[in-house]
Amino acid sequence: MALLRTILPRCGKAIRYKSALAAIEQQNFLVLPPFDQKELLCKNVTTALKSTVPGWENTPSSQVKVEHLSGAMTNVIFTCSKPTPINEKVLLRVYGSGTDAFFCRNEEMAVFQELSRNQFGVRLLGEFDNGRVESMIDGRTCTAADIRNPILSQKIAIKFRQFHNVHVDIDRNPRILNNINKLFNDAKHKCAKANISVDFTAFANDISTLTNLLRTVPSPIVFCHNDLQYGNIMLSSKTNDVVFIDFEYSHYNPRGYDLGNHFSEWCYDYHGETPEFGDFTKYPSVEEQRAFCRAYLSADGNINDEAVESLCREANAYALATHLFWSLWGFIQATQSSIEFDFYSYATCRWGAFHSQ
Repeated sequence: MALLRTILPRCGKAIRYKSALAAIEQQNFLVLPPFDQKELLCKNVTTALKSTVPGWENTPSSQVKVEHLSGAMTNVIFTCSKPTPINEKVLLRVYGSGTDAFFCRNEEMAVFQELSRNQFGVRLLGEFDNGRVESMIDGRTCTAADIRNPILSQKIAIKFRQFHNVHVDIDRNPRILNNINKLFNDAKHKCAKANISVDFTAFANDISTLTNLLRTVPSPIVFCHNDLQYGNIMLSSKTNDVVFIDFEYSHYNPRGYDLGNHFSEWCYDYHGETPEFGDFTKYPSVEEQRAFCRAYLSADGNINDEAVESLCREANAYALATHLFWSLWGFIQATQSSIEFDFYSYATCRWGAFHSQ
């Protein structure tokens, strides 16, 4: 017998998949029924909260309000509230299926806790086998249109600079090229096994071209978010500031990679009709790039046109690296994910963007 569960893919659209019941019969494993089974969903979520979060121990599910939070890309996220004051509103995160193939969950938790100590993100309140509970940000998730707003875009740039100044106690060597090569080998093996056709000879040539290009574009190594699409940015209703969330892919990389990845995400609407396809006419214009980079550099207090142009070059060069990374990510997901999302088309779109950009 299979249990129908609901989860969000990286595209952020609600989908459904099947998994064996035996695979979820673990003591601290949160089972998510279909979202339309609201009573059972609330009961299961409340059970997880009662066992992990202080102040929830004696809370009956009848007093709990559970709401799905849209905009998540890798995980399923809920806001959960109760009438009593201790941790009365929290965020519950259920990890996406198969995502451990792309990052180390233990390292991600260490990063999460370090960033929390540095006033980034949120506080950890509790953990269970397939997820965790975090303090709640009073605000809303950004939209695809939000990040194109000039005022908000400058706030994101300034927050980026603050984020890049954080020192996290993990390996500080840049990983992007190593990760691309690792994913290339994984994708080549898995696509062959799954009879998915990809011209990996051509892809290998593109990796070589990228590697040679990046040697000519110096970029400082900083602690990067590496996945700053609009669903991973929140707007605080108290301070009107931007808050970065979801640090699964965060580690040290050239700063140009983080900026180039964000620029590429301007082209995607993960809540649209075809979330797997980017509209690369929406990539930031030269003037939008300059405004973003100028805001990023403003913390130095010594901005000049040469520095702005240099940072733009970094972002645009490393945007090509983001295309190859997420393309390989998509090909791998196409071989292993039960999510009803067109990963193959997403992967080919990102690969095509590498050539067209």
